[in-house]
Amino acid sequence: MRVVVVGAGFAGLMAAWRLAQAGCDVVVLEARDRVGGRVWSAELTPGDPRTVIERGAEFVLDGYDVLRSVLAEAGLELAGTAMSYYDREPRGGETVSVQDVAACGAAVAAAAAAAPPGTSLAAVAAGWDGPPAALAAYLSRIETTHGVRAGLLAAAAVGDVTAGFTRRPSWRVAGGNQAMARALARWLGPAVRLGSPARAVQHDHRGVLVTSTGGVAAGDAAIIAVPMAVLRDLPIAPPVPRRQREAWARAGLAHNAKLHVPLNRPAPASAVQSVPGRFWTWTAADGAGRVQPVLHAFAGTEPGLAALAVADGPATWASHVAALRPDLDLDQAAALVTTWNDDPWAGESYSADTITAAAGDAEIIGAAAGRVHFAGEHTAGDWSGLMEGALRSGERAAREVLASGHSA
Repeated sequence: MRVVVVGAGFAGLMAAWRLAQAGCDVVVLEARDRVGGRVWSAELTPGDPRTVIERGAEFVLDGYDVLRSVLAEAGLELAGTAMSYYDREPRGGETVSVQDVAACGAAVAAAAAAAPPGTSLAAVAAGWDGPPAALAAYLSRIETTHGVRAGLLAAAAVGDVTAGFTRRPSWRVAGGNQAMARALARWLGPAVRLGSPARAVQHDHRGVLVTSTGGVAAGDAAIIAVPMAVLRDLPIAPPVPRRQREAWARAGLAHNAKLHVPLNRPAPASAVQSVPGRFWTWTAADGAGRVQPVLHAFAGTEPGLAALAVADGPATWASHVAALRPDLDLDQAAALVTTWNDDPWAGESYSADTITAAAGDAEIIGAAAGRVHFAGEHTAGDWSGLMEGALRSGERAAREVLASGHSA
């Protein structure tokens, strides 16, 4: 069986590798000049391996079992960050303890679990009768993480793997998360074609044709593993069922950006949230076990990004970071900002669970349409928005193709 995979992010590469292991002939079409998609590792200071940063997806958390299994296959290792993704000091608003924020989070999560589908986080949070400063800090963190405001975010979103305030370990792939994408691409060899964005997909009972800038790739089946914002605009003929197209249109798109600033002097590991700024900052260890000479920051929501003027570059955000973190000696002039919503091959940082979704959308979004199958973090249900979700979706799509019996 020959399968055309569109997209060389974690989902597409994982699907292609599992198919290749099963004896399929695969070709992977990737629009960018690199693999990894929204997983992108780079040296902030060129030539200094201590400054490897994640311009996209970063933290490896509890339950990332598929990711760990692929790392083992590739001979790669995880590196502890020496800080905790879950434990952040709130600053910038009224004084509030981490314990009060955690109590608020637990209460809101319990109310969210009992709320009917379609309820917003804002509606559930309105029932909190504790310190207002705790609620402000909690909502700031959740909105930052999910990239949408509480009035649009589904209450159910606060029960995912990123929730929680108990200090637990968090990791990165030693040397950069993109190393895993590069390993998968090496295994696939010349099957991966860079600089080949898909322009159209045609399918019928005989097979699939995917037109890219490099020509037409024919297969018995195709797996489309591009972000939802890109998928919506990809011509597919005949079209997917109307209810599936409508589910795609209802899917939430998160708005996030990252900032990295070199440090002039060493600093301990830390994690600090700007409550009013809708961003958080951290210093963390690298694969060598030492804290990097880098300040990392992550912001969310459209209004939040606008207030930081990320569209104009890193300067405004870097100045906000400097005000939030007077404990650090920052080289603001060398700051680097990364955005995804304006990236033509992403259009979003990741998917968001919003109140615009209808019952059953999670299953409909990733359903196969004839010989065309779909992968990507947006199809991963409870694991959507995460690297683990992307990998799981690739494995799921590969299993679907192998079970389908597609042949010419």
